Amino acid sequence: MKIKIFGILFILVSLFIGGTYLIFTYPYSSGARSGKLVKLSKKGVIYPTYEGILDLGSGDKLTWEFSIHDKKIGEKLSKFSGRNVKLNYDELFYKVLFETKYNVTSFELVKSEVQERDPRFCRLVNVMRRSLTVVNEIRDNVTKFDPELLEEIRSCQN
Repeated sequence: MKIKIFGILFILVSLFIGGTYLIFTYPYSSGARSGKLVKLSKKGVIYPTYEGILDLGSGDKLTWEFSIHDKKIGEKLSKFSGRNVKLNYDELFYKVLFETKYNVTSFELVKSEVQERDPRFCRLVNVMRRSLTVVNEIRDNVTKFDPELLEEIRSCQN
């Protein structure tokens, strides 16, 4: 009789723990938001998370608060503070050890489509193109340290 009571009690406790775990960790929706990364800070002692704010437009009313539970994603994203990013997230049922119920799962850097180039930049590129040694030296360094700049330089040559 005692074995049956302990068995039933064990099953009930297991179901309760499993259900609680699912409610606190299972996402019920997911999505993506883009904007300027305004703030990202590491918080917590027992379960450290990254907490941040994304500016979706202009003004305080168009901001979105989020959490990052993955340390690697938080460290990588912290390098892009002040830049436009697209954040993919899962929305959880409840927030327990973090400030929001939005958990960022991945991100990507967003390039601005409307980006006006200073005309002096293209003039400088055209002057430097007249020397083959300068072109080779600049190309090697730009390819190594800032490959995105190489595309901008090539767009000046058209």
